[in-house]
Amino acid sequence: MPGLLEQIYRLQREFPDLDAEEALLLKMAANLFESHYNVKDPLNRLTIDEYEKVPGRWELIGGMLSSY
Repeated sequence: MPGLLEQIYRLQREFPDLDAEEALLLKMAANLFESHYNVKDPLNRLTIDEYEKVPGRWELIGGMLSSY
């Protein structure tokens, strides 16, 4: 398992009470890594409701990703 994905899992365990937006962003990051590394049993599948809340359009402003 890639080290960064393990660290995301650790953050999810250590901070179960994140606000909904932070938790979704962390889950989104984990989901992207699980997909990239073809994780056999991913822990971060998104529901349809979650998917609809994930920022889907990005632009780059001053070197920072921003959704619109």
